[in-house]
Amino acid sequence: MICIKVPATTANLGVGFDCLGMALDIYSYFYFKPSKSLQISGCPTEYQNENNLVYQAYIEAMTELGIKPSPIKLVIKSDIPLERGLGSSSACVVAGVLGAYALAGHPVNQEKALALCTKIEGHPDNVAPALIGGLVASYQGDQILYTSRFPLHSSYKFLVLIPDFRTSTEIARELLPEKIDFTDAVSNQSKLLFATQALTSGDGPLLQEVMTDKLHEPYRKQLIHEVNIVSDLTKQAGALTVLVSGSGPTLLAIAQEKIDIDSLNDQLKELKHQWKCYKVNSDLEGATQC
Repeated sequence: MICIKVPATTANLGVGFDCLGMALDIYSYFYFKPSKSLQISGCPTEYQNENNLVYQAYIEAMTELGIKPSPIKLVIKSDIPLERGLGSSSACVVAGVLGAYALAGHPVNQEKALALCTKIEGHPDNVAPALIGGLVASYQGDQILYTSRFPLHSSYKFLVLIPDFRTSTEIARELLPEKIDFTDAVSNQSKLLFATQALTSGDGPLLQEVMTDKLHEPYRKQLIHEVNIVSDLTKQAGALTVLVSGSGPTLLAIAQEKIDIDSLNDQLKELKHQWKCYKVNSDLEGATQC
């Protein structure tokens, strides 16, 4: 049986809408084995069929490799919560593609694998860090997908704040305006340049200054209950900035000082919805065969 390990991801990081993402040390494990018929376990019943995203990505990759896909037994063991803005669907896509490579006995061509993952997922901001690891910027050119990995400064600490409700990526994207103000576009573009500098240099005050997005967060926050309260509590606890992870509802907090997570969780218990704060690290390996 072949095992593929894929990290969770947090996309956008505020001002990096659709082009910046980071892998986190929360993992999904996918076990592949040739079978006489399709068998899937470890996920909700509605996904235990041909519509399973891992299986669909496996089929796409096998076809790309020029190999007739055969049925598989797929076992999923995941700590990445579904529909919470932590890249659960991207993990499935990456796993399906890498599982196909492994079952076919082909060495992974990372450039081709990333291009295929992006084609299936629709955009690279989650699949790129899931595959490569670390903090990754991506740009989809006319013919080539470009990625660049930035070294995170060791002073930064990361927290995820995960609620008991889900949000739909499709609905979150539908809320985005068709047109944006020219000044907002210039502002975000400028902030993104300095945000990447701050993340690599360890300049916390600069990071705090530039992590105010106007392209997507104001609209997506409409779907996140108690977002302002949770954000304020986390900043009071010592976070430099609190961002929407992907399309939400999970929030990503970045800090440089130690945050008392137990105390913060006690405060979160007072809210109507159940929020839970966890310390996470950036995963630097990306997807691997385990």
